[in-house]
Amino acid sequence: MTGADITAILKKHPLGVVCGLVTVICGVVLYQRADNITASQTELEARTTEANKMISNVRNSTGLPEQVAEIQAQRKELEGRLLKAGQLAVNLQYFYKLEAETDVKLQGDVRQGAAAKSNKSYVGVPFSVSVQGTYPQVVSFINKLQTGRHFCRITTATINKNSGSDSAAASAERDIILTLNLELLGQP
Repeated sequence: MTGADITAILKKHPLGVVCGLVTVICGVVLYQRADNITASQTELEARTTEANKMISNVRNSTGLPEQVAEIQAQRKELEGRLLKAGQLAVNLQYFYKLEAETDVKLQGDVRQGAAAKSNKSYVGVPFSVSVQGTYPQVVSFINKLQTGRHFCRITTATINKNSGSDSAAASAERDIILTLNLELLGQP
């Protein structure tokens, strides 16, 4: 086939030749871009996931200012219930107030231990308390500790019968000794 024959074919079937060339060019382009199909699908999935997260965030953002205000109010209430580890007199006053409210008698001193060294905002401040009273008084004392102003965790508790040298009438009234090791939630 000579150049004159090719030109005659081109003139005789111009539309077929153009379609053939377009088909060959599309085939070459499709072959070269076949590698990009998987990368494009991966990118599409990533963008779809990101778009779904954004839609979820927009949907969940309704009422966000009210929720933030509620969380801030609860944080303020929590901080109001925290103990300050360095305020020994105020901390001990809490137990003396409980003693007066429940009519138990504190045995010895209330001892505040050293709070654990921590870089956290909240720590457990350890206390050692021993009280003497009747069973209802002692239960009332424990109840006031657990539902009181500060968050309390009792680590150990020991209950003994009073065998002191008090008179028989006094010992009948105060016949239980409760020794507690506990922690109150506080700030270092």
